[in-house]
Amino acid sequence: MSKWVVDTCVIIDVLSGDSAFSTKSADAIDAKRAEGLVVAPITYVELAPSFLGDVAKQDMVLSDLGIELDFAGSRGTVLAAHKAWYEHVLRKRLGEVSKRPIADILIGAYAMQKGGLITRNEADFKALYPNLTIFNPVSSAS
Repeated sequence: MSKWVVDTCVIIDVLSGDSAFSTKSADAIDAKRAEGLVVAPITYVELAPSFLGDVAKQDMVLSDLGIELDFAGSRGTVLAAHKAWYEHVLRKRLGEVSKRPIADILIGAYAMQKGGLITRNEADFKALYPNLTIFNPVSSAS
């Protein structure tokens, strides 16, 4: 069964409540909940400051949003991240890109294995994973 991986920025949008993206991100989560929602392990880690390190509170909020925690890794995910990171570093060395998005590499690889990604950072992920199915809360395009 395919699931949607929810990117860190989308969850932070919902938590902020006053973000320009808060409503659209919440609507995206609502729209995709029935298909299944999950966070990548790196997203779980990135969210720690939003909950002041309180794991119980973080787990409760994610559960309330209908977002599962699935920390089971797979060789396929690691190999996909390995390949994308290698290609990104090559492009960086050629001056074609400026940032080193290790979190995006890992989230994208995880989303490739799960089925899709909900993110506002569509261009970043499409550059790394051209075949990744993406739902952008802002454009509502998938």
